[in-house]
Amino acid sequence: MTSQQKHLSSERILSIPKVDIDDLECSICRGLLWKPVACQSCETSFCSPCINQWLIDHPKHCPNRCETYIERKCPPFIAKLLAQLNMKCFYQSHGCDQVTSYEEIDKHEIECGFQPRQCSGCKSEILEKNFDNHMGTCPLIDLKCQTCKLIFKRADFNQKHTEIICLKEQIRLLQNESKEYKHEIHELNLQLDEMRIIHPKIPIIKITFNDLQGGADSVYCIPVQYRELTWTEIKKHTIILLFGKPQFILLHWKDIDKITFESSGGTAHPGSDSGLGSQVILTQITIDTFE
Repeated sequence: MTSQQKHLSSERILSIPKVDIDDLECSICRGLLWKPVACQSCETSFCSPCINQWLIDHPKHCPNRCETYIERKCPPFIAKLLAQLNMKCFYQSHGCDQVTSYEEIDKHEIECGFQPRQCSGCKSEILEKNFDNHMGTCPLIDLKCQTCKLIFKRADFNQKHTEIICLKEQIRLLQNESKEYKHEIHELNLQLDEMRIIHPKIPIIKITFNDLQGGADSVYCIPVQYRELTWTEIKKHTIILLFGKPQFILLHWKDIDKITFESSGGTAHPGSDSGLGSQVILTQITIDTFE
């Protein structure tokens, strides 16, 4: 039984067996019993939906004023009589001429192609069997362009969704996204400024290489406070050094986690006995905040 039906009418019975129809009637809705259950005390049968709603409004009370309602299966002869019934489809008025047994009527009506559905565009009642075709042609259905996200009626496609309109909408969306990103960047910059105010500036740190620990591994050629740090970005700087002349190298880097020095080879000093390439002596490094 569909949600459109308030009760199962006995008028839909195609052939009535030799029995008093009143025995198959729900005492609450006065319609034909649907999925019946009974009161254990008075053995009166009710539709399951009817008694469930009744108990919401009258907890634990039987409609026949029994002291306490205790549910049980309906009497077997009731179930047997109901199983003998042949029923007309609820959508007979819409053209369905299907005749189904009482036990199969629920399944048929859920799948019946003659049940009406409302079109979201024109609001017309369309039979289920014709609904997909109607939705594919209804001029008042809303369509949405997946590229520009514009929503328009199918009938307005040629006027409200031309190629130029679609391109303009895409540009508008990109402009809005750009504004959102700029706003986010502005907010992040404000947060960064607040952090700079709260936290003191990083002091100048002077590293003298006489204090550095030796070792072949360049990871250990840094002070203790710089070890075990995670590299978020690697920046490299390559410079050609002149023989015998001190040089000052200025690197405009910020937020340094770790510094390593590696030789890329080169030509050995003419006065050097070593064939390992250029030799460089670093005297000091000064790290300061970059304004």
